[in-house]
Amino acid sequence: MKKIFFCALCAMGCWGFVACDDYDIVETAYDEGMQTNPAREGATPPSIDADWQLELIPDVGRQADNLFVYKDLKYNQMFSRRLGWNGGIGGISTLLPDGSVLWAFNESYYGVVDADTHARLSGNMPLNALLVQRASGGKLGETADDLVALADYVEWNDASAEKYLWGRTYLRHPNGNKTDEQIANGEIDSGRAYYIGAASTATGKLQMIWEALTTMNGLIDGITLTTHSLNGAMPANRYITLLPDYMPQAGDFLYQEGKTEYLLKGATFFGQAICNGGDGHLYLYAVKGNNLHVARTKTLDLSSEWEYYIRNATTGVMEWQTAFPSTEELTRSSIIDNGYVVVQPTVFREGNTYYMVSQGAVNATEVYIYTATSPVGPFGNQKLLFNLPSFIDKVGITTYNAIGQVCVHPELSRNGELVISACTKVNASANNFNYAGSADFTRPYFFRIFNWKQEVDEE
Repeated sequence: MKKIFFCALCAMGCWGFVACDDYDIVETAYDEGMQTNPAREGATPPSIDADWQLELIPDVGRQADNLFVYKDLKYNQMFSRRLGWNGGIGGISTLLPDGSVLWAFNESYYGVVDADTHARLSGNMPLNALLVQRASGGKLGETADDLVALADYVEWNDASAEKYLWGRTYLRHPNGNKTDEQIANGEIDSGRAYYIGAASTATGKLQMIWEALTTMNGLIDGITLTTHSLNGAMPANRYITLLPDYMPQAGDFLYQEGKTEYLLKGATFFGQAICNGGDGHLYLYAVKGNNLHVARTKTLDLSSEWEYYIRNATTGVMEWQTAFPSTEELTRSSIIDNGYVVVQPTVFREGNTYYMVSQGAVNATEVYIYTATSPVGPFGNQKLLFNLPSFIDKVGITTYNAIGQVCVHPELSRNGELVISACTKVNASANNFNYAGSADFTRPYFFRIFNWKQEVDEE
């Protein structure tokens, strides 16, 4: 296998890494200098099964004494793939009716990773990707073999070929700049893209929201909806024997049955998070200017008419309207208390309480949780869940430039704990390739927080 840089990337910053002699992952300390209050007075740790492969990370002196936070080494290893999809930005998850889980990512890495050095070798960067974590008999698989990319590969027959296991963008923007011939050759659109949103299976189909945008300036063209079949099966060995990946065809599980181009046009992306309110509506959340806003569907079908929760300029009362809100309307209609900052929300419901999780700010290490008695908020009662670590367990460099894409995964909870992932970024694009440990940047890392509900629900 030839070791080459990913296409369309310069070699800038290549000297930033020094090769390691030992390619075993070294577990790093968790911000030892911040452990100002490591003792826990009267806190009872949860019962942990050794098979879960969890590692306690200590209190850094700011979270509540009763909270216990663990690195999830099993899931960290599962998302450390060596063939095909091997990293991405995002990690929004959706539970499917058969017990499997859909995973969605934006810019993703495809190609080959060196099994010993964990270095990305040859590959390309599609603009979005979908994966499915397989379930069998209703039990969710938790190994690398259970993580299947819905991949369209450029070359999979010749392992010595330059574009071996390069992938294509799962959902192309209709105004992408590449020709069909260029796409077939493994080139990637630039300028226009679809970015991932949340999804729902309330109609018996998978319905997924996408943000259509101009990538150079981040301007939103509109919101697109795709619909996918939940019938059929995952075909075996569509590509190489060692890779269970497949691109769904008619009759396959998760086959894309349709696409509604620009379901809505507007400069605010409703659908970053979706919550079934339990009242016949799906609630769709958006962030604009670090404020939180909400829309809802008329029915549990995402293609039904949407309404927006907007404060009346005259009466000050929050009301539903069908017209897409203006920037001025959104400015007065935040559903977050006290001017708290929201980055990328996850909203979920337990009983009569609605919970929202978000980073404290872009690239902040603080992860907070908020509560409300209604899906339309207001969300308040801010509590610190934990601080994301400044180091990650990987080969080579263990520090990162930035961390984000914090997502909650309720479907992964085993004993009521919160499961959270976050993606790391390096300080230069070239550092994602060729160097020892480069494949373990720009991918999700997982954490489990126990006793959170007891602490959060306490007034």
